[in-house]
Amino acid sequence: MGERTEAVVGVLASAARNRSLRRVELSYGLFIGSEWAVWISLLVYAYEHGGTSASSLIAIVQLVPCMVLGPLIGAFADRHRAGRVLVLGYAVQGTTMAGMALAIAAGAPVWVVFVLAPVVNIGISVTRPAQAALVPSIVRTAEELTASNVLAGWVEQGSRLVVPAVAGVLLAVNGPALSIGVTAGMVVVAGVLVLSVPGSEAAPGDESVTTKLRANLGAAGRDRSTRLLLALTVLYQAFVGALDLLCVILALRVLHLGQGGAGYLNAAVAAGGVAAGVVTASLVGRPRLVRFLVGGILGATVALALVAADPTVALAFVLLAFVGLSGAVFEVTGQTLLQRVAPSDALAGIFSLRESLMDLGLVLGFLLVQAGVAVGGYQAALVAPALLAVVAVALLWRPLGAIDGAADVPQVEIQLLRHVRIFAVLPAPALEGVARQLVAVTAPAGAVVIREGDVGDGYYVIGDGVLTVHRDGVVVGRLQRGEGFGEVALVHGVPRTATVVAETECLLYELDKDPFVLLLTGHPVAAQEAQAITSRHRAPDPEAAAE
Repeated sequence: MGERTEAVVGVLASAARNRSLRRVELSYGLFIGSEWAVWISLLVYAYEHGGTSASSLIAIVQLVPCMVLGPLIGAFADRHRAGRVLVLGYAVQGTTMAGMALAIAAGAPVWVVFVLAPVVNIGISVTRPAQAALVPSIVRTAEELTASNVLAGWVEQGSRLVVPAVAGVLLAVNGPALSIGVTAGMVVVAGVLVLSVPGSEAAPGDESVTTKLRANLGAAGRDRSTRLLLALTVLYQAFVGALDLLCVILALRVLHLGQGGAGYLNAAVAAGGVAAGVVTASLVGRPRLVRFLVGGILGATVALALVAADPTVALAFVLLAFVGLSGAVFEVTGQTLLQRVAPSDALAGIFSLRESLMDLGLVLGFLLVQAGVAVGGYQAALVAPALLAVVAVALLWRPLGAIDGAADVPQVEIQLLRHVRIFAVLPAPALEGVARQLVAVTAPAGAVVIREGDVGDGYYVIGDGVLTVHRDGVVVGRLQRGEGFGEVALVHGVPRTATVVAETECLLYELDKDPFVLLLTGHPVAAQEAQAITSRHRAPDPEAAAE
């Protein structure tokens, strides 16, 4: 096994051992499965009640409200803990899906389902932004951030492989009511899994939702790399929207696979995504991801265009699998790059804007299929996304090349600092400045990190592991991820007042004395927090002492 392969495997294994990350990824897999199952089920339901036009209409009815409300949802999410927002999104989805399943089973008028559909999608639109904002706060290194997105991609593609196929079976057995009812249960389980993962504190500030919305939009508009990634998201989602409707058309009109055929074709796409695991795993630790981003979107769109050449069942399944493989590469690289370049205090807001643009892309994709079918049949609709992708990449190739250089925002360190009260009160620019000065340090189990009586030369934030605090030879406390230590000596100019020992292997982030003191000098609120913390640590009560 090569050195790089060993490093990649090590990072992936480390991410898999992160308990909070495991729960978030598992809940995300259930969410993705339910999203695809309910989406396919509603397209089939609408197609049965009005053909292609009805399928397009129910898609647009779902997506347009989210396009409008998405940025507002993001502004709300930026002002609350990402984990709590994620649970709220799952609750909305599960409740509304259950209501929709009951309405279909009871034979309610079609308009009832059309009214409930956008409410489901509003709940769905909360999930990805909250997930994207939550993950940097629970991973421990920048490499683990990429690894978490790779793992999310595997979970997503696996879910897409299994759930649409199951949805196809459920649709064939008892129609959309049964399929949507089962997905409601999946979302409820997803919400329960993330109840105990609140994430770091939200960005400080008392601005209103509308003020935060303007700030988020301004942050996205000012940064060229963010704008380009969002533009590519619209293009890719137009392709996804076209693919969703084309799978229904191919299954029912061209390949004659029956009601469950759309689910089986989507499962083929997901199978390709699962196979992409080898490719996406190789992305861990790579600083340059743009070429994979471009290759992903071009590979997916061109493979779909080739389906038009010979629409046999076997070839359609093979080509759609390659669509899934290429699409998975695009999704992992696109999310990772946006997490790297987006302003840290507007992560949820920018990902909510991305969610709105994704919905816009889906609507454009459906309209593209409608136009393609009207002009040249389903063959033209299959080829159109590839033509658009080639033209867009040709026009944007030069500015796209600059994104890798801009993707160096220390998101993991920023989100970690938000766990620490001294730093959580800082405005975003100052927080990023501190994050850039942190130095990662590994301490093996049993190592003495600071020793009582020594001169204080730095402050430490715990990225992973457990440490014990000793004073006069007595254990007086334990410290773990998201906590800091070492401020007493720096704030009061005294020797270290305790010894801190690594109980397990630990990942620490060290901030030198000079930038720490300068930080407190320039930010009175942070200085007040530090004074309050050190006063407690120097109190005679040993239970309050943790250096």
